[in-house]
Amino acid sequence: CPRVCDCQSEPRSCQVGVSLVTDGCNCCKVCARQVGDECNDQEKVCDPHRNLFCDYSGSRSGDLGVCRAQNGRPCMHDGTRISSGSMFQPSCKLRCWCMDGAEGCMPLCAHETQVPLAHLCPNARLQPVQGECCSRWVCDSPSGVPISLPLERFWSDYVSDTEAGDVPDTIRWSGCRQQASMWSHCTKTCGLGVSTRVSNANTECKLKREVRLCEVRPCHQAQSLTPKYGKRCMKQKRAPHKEHIVYSGCRSVRTYKPRYCGLCKADDRCCTPKTTRTSTVRFECEDGRAFYKRVMVIKSCRCHRYCSDNFIFAIFYTKECYVSTP
Repeated sequence: CPRVCDCQSEPRSCQVGVSLVTDGCNCCKVCARQVGDECNDQEKVCDPHRNLFCDYSGSRSGDLGVCRAQNGRPCMHDGTRISSGSMFQPSCKLRCWCMDGAEGCMPLCAHETQVPLAHLCPNARLQPVQGECCSRWVCDSPSGVPISLPLERFWSDYVSDTEAGDVPDTIRWSGCRQQASMWSHCTKTCGLGVSTRVSNANTECKLKREVRLCEVRPCHQAQSLTPKYGKRCMKQKRAPHKEHIVYSGCRSVRTYKPRYCGLCKADDRCCTPKTTRTSTVRFECEDGRAFYKRVMVIKSCRCHRYCSDNFIFAIFYTKECYVSTP
């Protein structure tokens, strides 16, 4: 390590999902190395939040190693086995990691989870853009022609006041006008995923990102969710028995009998939640730890044809999830 720390080239931020950590010399901030990256004990440190370590077993000189994951359970994603600690990108909108059998994802279109300030963007709504992965915020204008917000100035011009806590007086708790975006689609369309939204339903009346667990359908029960003979779709179905919700090796204290969305066959439709509510669930682990998580509860589902190739969840529907019967 150097005698004097020189952090002139210190990064202010890293790629989405990559930790900004202190280097091994306790000098400067660096972007943590990921699985398969070169590493050492000084400036090239492995990501501790991904449970990675620097493996020198294949190094002849002992100066450089390779970041590897601690032993952990792998994940199964769309039929592909993902080793613990590995990063993968299931779509242009998500970057995900496998951590000991549990998947965590971060949006690559971060602006979609942040509602623009109401007085700067009236009636804000997301609109898909042809040829682009991320949607753009569109606002009403006095002329009646919708205005599309420029992405390069989105964070500085349209949400910076809210991030700094300068929320307009009209929406403070004394007379707080609650604002909330719609919950995003579940990151997984079979198995346990996450859903996000932005809401100011808190004591500070600030727009904050909220996360809840969600399960549109179980991956191992696709057979029971396919429509019966003569029908094209099974819109929804309740689980046959009460069951615990399992998350990251821990399980819910109570048992639930959830409603799942079904599947379609012989056409291009997909079934997704129509109305949902959010419940707070207590989880307990074998080591005695306990915590609470928001969980999506499906009230009803609908089957539709809005399943374009650019729809990031379409790959899980009909074609991949449908299990044919002999």
